[in-house]
Amino acid sequence: MLVLKFGGTSVSSKSNLEKIAAILFSKTENYIVVVSAFSGITNKLEQIADLSLEAKHHNLLEEFRSFHFDFIKELVSESHQIDLFVEVQQKCNQLEAICESVGTLKELSDRTRATILSFGEQLSSVIVQKYLSVNPKKAVKVELLESKKLIATTTNESKDYLNAILDLDKTTRNILAVVGVSTNDTKTNKNYIAAGFVAHNQKGETVTLGRGGSDFSASIYANAVDATCLEIWSDVNGMQTANPRKVQATHSLQKLSYAEAFEMAYFGAKVLYPPSILPVMDKNIPLYLKNTFFPEQEGTFISSENQLTENKIQGICSLDEIAIITVSGVGLAKQKGSARRVFQILEEANINIILITQSCSEQSIGIGINQSELLAAQNALNSAFEKDIKRGLMNEVKAIENQCIVALVGDNMKNAIGLAGKIFGAIGENGINVTAIAQGASERNISIVIDKKDEEKALNVIHEKFFASAVKNVHVFIAGIGNVGTEFINILFAQKQKLIEEYQINLKVIGVANSKKMLFNHSSETFERVEELTKEEVLKFKQKKESKNAKAYSSLNEYFETIRKLNLRNAVFIDNTASDIVSEGYEFLIKNSISVVTCNKIACSSDYSTYLKLNKLAKERNIYFKYETSVGAALPILKTIYDLRISGDKIGKIEAVISGSLNFIFNNYNAENQFADVVLQAKEEGYTEPNPLIDLSGLDVMRKILILSRESGLNKEMSDITFNSFLPDECTNSKSVEELFENLKKHENHFATLYKNANEKGNKLKVVAKMEKGNLSVALQEIPSNSPFYNLEGKDNVVAINTNRYVDEPLVIKGAGAGAAVTASGVFADLMFIMNN
Repeated sequence: MLVLKFGGTSVSSKSNLEKIAAILFSKTENYIVVVSAFSGITNKLEQIADLSLEAKHHNLLEEFRSFHFDFIKELVSESHQIDLFVEVQQKCNQLEAICESVGTLKELSDRTRATILSFGEQLSSVIVQKYLSVNPKKAVKVELLESKKLIATTTNESKDYLNAILDLDKTTRNILAVVGVSTNDTKTNKNYIAAGFVAHNQKGETVTLGRGGSDFSASIYANAVDATCLEIWSDVNGMQTANPRKVQATHSLQKLSYAEAFEMAYFGAKVLYPPSILPVMDKNIPLYLKNTFFPEQEGTFISSENQLTENKIQGICSLDEIAIITVSGVGLAKQKGSARRVFQILEEANINIILITQSCSEQSIGIGINQSELLAAQNALNSAFEKDIKRGLMNEVKAIENQCIVALVGDNMKNAIGLAGKIFGAIGENGINVTAIAQGASERNISIVIDKKDEEKALNVIHEKFFASAVKNVHVFIAGIGNVGTEFINILFAQKQKLIEEYQINLKVIGVANSKKMLFNHSSETFERVEELTKEEVLKFKQKKESKNAKAYSSLNEYFETIRKLNLRNAVFIDNTASDIVSEGYEFLIKNSISVVTCNKIACSSDYSTYLKLNKLAKERNIYFKYETSVGAALPILKTIYDLRISGDKIGKIEAVISGSLNFIFNNYNAENQFADVVLQAKEEGYTEPNPLIDLSGLDVMRKILILSRESGLNKEMSDITFNSFLPDECTNSKSVEELFENLKKHENHFATLYKNANEKGNKLKVVAKMEKGNLSVALQEIPSNSPFYNLEGKDNVVAINTNRYVDEPLVIKGAGAGAAVTASGVFADLMFIMNN
């Protein structure tokens, strides 16, 4: 004989019931069908019970009655409706009488609540039984079993009315007395339907088996009749690797052991009620979790054997609404029975313990409980240890609220080396703090307690880490969509599909900001939507109602705060600006475990203490602060210096032409054209900063050599750099870009003289930065033809590095050092470095 259980969603419409009829019609064995209340009815009964205390239940009770009446009209023809209408009306009359009594007495006991909650399954079983029996397409004859009379529980204490303790022996005798025994000699030829969830106690009073108890009822029936199989049908395709409502790209687990299934169900996998595993495990009855709406799908098969997987982890689940209480004090150490005393106090207070962790010093015990029981637990423990607290032997109970338990489950986890390290590494990179850790001796479960606000983030991070088929979502926030920013966005969207297919990385642009406003979309912005920000008419936009995703921002701090509040995993902030305001936000972002990639030189060339702080914070938060493109665009200059130093080499000297913009300007200026025109060309082609004065004043080069010196191990400030300006003072003091170009034109003779003096000697003009013997300098120099810098064309950079190993001939890095496309490619490379590490 088979036992099949159908959940509330499965039985809540005519089309769904037709699917159930087809499933039953295909069975070759006799069966018992167990049904839940119709979807949402148990919650409605909970509300009716609560409202009855204030005599406000009447409207909901009428909704309850009308729902069942309307459903009956939809399901069966008029000739079969009368009996069902009478049954529903009688139940509603009983329910109303109970509610009136509650309102009169102003008392709602667990006994009364259990009786009220039982009406859902009592009615659904009767209605479904009638539908199946008279279904004109595929009628299946099923007789009604009264679960309330057949399933017995052992106690009649008030605390057990809503979660009664099963008397399996008595229940088995009751069921077999009605159903009979299926053996080789004797076989019942009847099919049955029974209400889930409901039972009776020793006094014959109505009790329930806990929320989810219909699964338990089905398992009890399976145990009693020695079923060949138990099938639990719901609206999901078996048990998933994680909760699909909280984690993307989950997949069904084909096989689980009883122990694995119990662990996952206990820690939040709602597709199965944990106690329902025990009766079938007792008799080694296979359990299938199937999808009513897609019966052809395989679902999950649960038995005594597990499925060997490379991941070792079968699934990840979570349990929220948790509080952690800490019982501590020197009075606990080396005292036999101290832990027993703590647990006994909680048991007597009817507090369920979910998780336990204890320090080796024996001076503290951490206990995870349901948050709703926190006050009762604190009062019970503080009262019991009152004398010890006064004597200083014990501390008052401390509590951490709003926690959640994330559990990783798998029978083969004990064979995985470094598993815990991977877990903590993954969540640490995303700024998730661990409150407590627990691991059983079986090594089947690793449980970590974290803040509830990080639940979804942690589940996704761990799932992406351990399931190879999972696509890793990277949440990108961008500041700046000028020349570099636009090129970066083009690269990102051009590479997006390839990264998904070949590397299982999905780059999701969540936020984009420029100096005027930002776009924000949790589900990821499209290329077209991001591109709007570059249009002039959009830049003039000021908070129009028709734009749903655009918002004008009074300050960039709001943008940063929004990023923090979203609390997304694998978050990376991309700074494609030259703004000091943006760079001031790095510390806030890094402190909130958001990696930063920037081509902006300001932060790393500001005070040395700021440079050190940002790098130190990134290491402490186990995230990344990448600024390779702050010097030499996409050239691997900083990486090379890092590799040299980490191998034990020492940087002695650096000579460099590291301004692609200035190199472009002086390579293209010949005194026959206007110096101002060449600068304008460089600006328009994206080689200079938005304000070319930053390049022409030498500030850009000074920032770069300062960063190189710091990466080489020197403690230097901007004031330590010797700079010989080649600009007339009037140009240097220009207040705007427009004024700068006017002054450049005014002083054309100055630039022509510089060029002619060098050209007469056969030299070229280059702005050279130098670090030697701890001294830093930047100057416009006349470069002779025998210099390695002489033939540096266009916007190219060259960096010559002398070290203890590169003495006679320097290590030379040469290539394009300016340009939006090149810089953007370097920024993108930094982003990929983070994702691959």
